[in-house]
Amino acid sequence: MATELALVSHRGRIMTEQEDAANRYDQRNIDTMELVWGRGYMSPGGDAEVARIVSGLELRNQRVLDLGCGVGGASAALARDHGARLVGVDIDSGVLKQAQVLVDEAGVSDSVNLRHIEPGPLPFDEESFDVVYLNAVSCHFEDLVGLFSDIRRVLCDGGHLRGSDWFKRADNDAFHNYDRLLRDHGLNFWFVARETFSDALHKAGFESVAFVDRTAAVEEIASDGMQRTETELRERLLAQLGDSGYAAFVDWTRYRMDSLKGGGMEYGHFHARRGIPRNP
Repeated sequence: MATELALVSHRGRIMTEQEDAANRYDQRNIDTMELVWGRGYMSPGGDAEVARIVSGLELRNQRVLDLGCGVGGASAALARDHGARLVGVDIDSGVLKQAQVLVDEAGVSDSVNLRHIEPGPLPFDEESFDVVYLNAVSCHFEDLVGLFSDIRRVLCDGGHLRGSDWFKRADNDAFHNYDRLLRDHGLNFWFVARETFSDALHKAGFESVAFVDRTAAVEEIASDGMQRTETELRERLLAQLGDSGYAAFVDWTRYRMDSLKGGGMEYGHFHARRGIPRNP
């Protein structure tokens, strides 16, 4: 899961420092998720899922913004495997240091510029990017229209928004149990239905909005991660987290699995575009 950003909403509200701090993952959480999901990633899927998200786009030499780049897995993959000229941004300077190491090791430091940004509007001019990529970031925003409006501002005409996220499928116990667990641990999430998400994109001015349901695939990946957490990774996680920390991580992983299997949550990719270029 990418480290989340905080933007000015369309109502002018800026996230407070206290809210911002509550929305960050500590280093133990980051290390744990990388151990389970692979270096550079804090959610399931890895490089293969990044490739699926940007499928159909020619990214070579395109200006790509990785919004909420976190520990850098997607940034490195987009530059190394797809030839993008990438800017990765995050509000957490700590994860950016880890991301820079990963980018350097991938041999793409000439193509990737990692930047620390402050909460607020994106610090880029209008039409600065051809593609904006975000993975599991939008679920941290209560004001989706504000988020998407600022993203649209920095996209060029005809530019693409590509990403993935967790969505609320049903207002049932499976959903509420997972949502409550996250909030009890100080993490703020605003999971919405895909219809609400789509409506926010349209209100922000995006066109060609589409979704790809990846719930079944991610459920399988998450199930494998759960099994590894309780078997081959157990001793390493216990040493890293301690007994109570390990138990909390197992609970978090199991509740997310239950939210998917119980129909409370779903996961998918989303595509949208800023206008369609017209022939003169």
